[in-house]
Amino acid sequence: MQMAYIFGLPAALLILAVAANRLSKLTRVPDIIVLLLIGITLGPILHWVNPQHFAGAIRVLGTLALMLILFEGGLELRLRQALRYFPAGLLLVILSFGLSLALIALMGRALLHLGWTDCLLLGAVLGCTSGTIVIPALQQINTPDPVKITLTVEASLGEVIAVLMVGSLLDQNRSQSLIGDLVTDFSHHIFFSLVIGFAIGALWSKIWPKIAGAPYSNILNLGVVMGVYALGDYFGSGILTVLIFGVTLANLPRTPHMTRQGARMLAFHAEFSFLVRSFFFVLLGIVAQFVGRNYIVPILGILAALVLARFLAVQASRWVVKDVERRDTELLFWMLPRGLVTAVLALEIMNDRGAVFSFLPAMAFTVVMVTNLFIVWGSVRAARQGEPQVAVVLPLEEANAMPVPEGSAQAAGAGEA
Repeated sequence: MQMAYIFGLPAALLILAVAANRLSKLTRVPDIIVLLLIGITLGPILHWVNPQHFAGAIRVLGTLALMLILFEGGLELRLRQALRYFPAGLLLVILSFGLSLALIALMGRALLHLGWTDCLLLGAVLGCTSGTIVIPALQQINTPDPVKITLTVEASLGEVIAVLMVGSLLDQNRSQSLIGDLVTDFSHHIFFSLVIGFAIGALWSKIWPKIAGAPYSNILNLGVVMGVYALGDYFGSGILTVLIFGVTLANLPRTPHMTRQGARMLAFHAEFSFLVRSFFFVLLGIVAQFVGRNYIVPILGILAALVLARFLAVQASRWVVKDVERRDTELLFWMLPRGLVTAVLALEIMNDRGAVFSFLPAMAFTVVMVTNLFIVWGSVRAARQGEPQVAVVLPLEEANAMPVPEGSAQAAGAGEA
């Protein structure tokens, strides 16, 4: 019976994940929401699965999912387009993260009575959107490429900024120069990530065409991606290095997407990424914690701060998004989900600061759930705006028989005749 549970539960989860992915185009509900609800049902609601069994695996599986999603996202970016829309993504992430950080810090000071450093920690952990959610969700929503690229750049850079800022704030006791630490960390991580990602991408773009047709070449490529992340994480930022590696690999001459073997590699990574992120979001729902009654007012204040910060950031950066109409940029507001990085950083802060932040994991997951619900409405709105307008064409006899309003151009022409 134990083997039946071991293999039966993952089988059911995968079938439901594929079904949710297929139905997402009809229901306008991203499959990520369905996976989280499955996990919540299995864990906090029915208690069929013990969350403690997966507490250690959630970070590893989440990091692997983030790595694969960013690599796949980098492969889909064309450098000319990325550079054209990079200023919009950069401005959006600066405004969105900066305003979220400031407003959440004020809420933490007023409602939770935290010290200013702890308030900044709270704002940093809850201030960034999630690439593990934004990038897959954009693949299921019909929206212009400029909006997709802008949101991809924002989510990727936002997570890097959040990780660096939390690390600097936690190390502030050893160095009192917070601004200096942030500038040093940012320049150090960005420089080494760019160098490592571009160098390995350029080298692998020459090696890959020679071995692409060999057996297990896709597995080898997966190992290279993991190695790039490990090397980047040691010297700089692993997630940024993987993104640069994917962008480099997709834009140099003789790139994988131009060959049949490259198409097979992309398909392999897409399916493996789907497998990993499906289990990750179910596990994230299983280990979910929700805030208690004592924190209802603070969480409502923090959610209000997030919405206000997002609205102000989108309004201030909308003019930078090129080649789209104003109504097409509405999705920029609805795509504010929090995910893997928020959950992981919340656990890291609690382990470092102890009882002061004992509420943070539950608060972080509550924010993750509520902000992901915005995607549902945003996808519905995007689908409605993308529906073509149907013109009704009447037969000539019926058109001539229709009454002509007085004062119209047709009536005037008829009178003159």
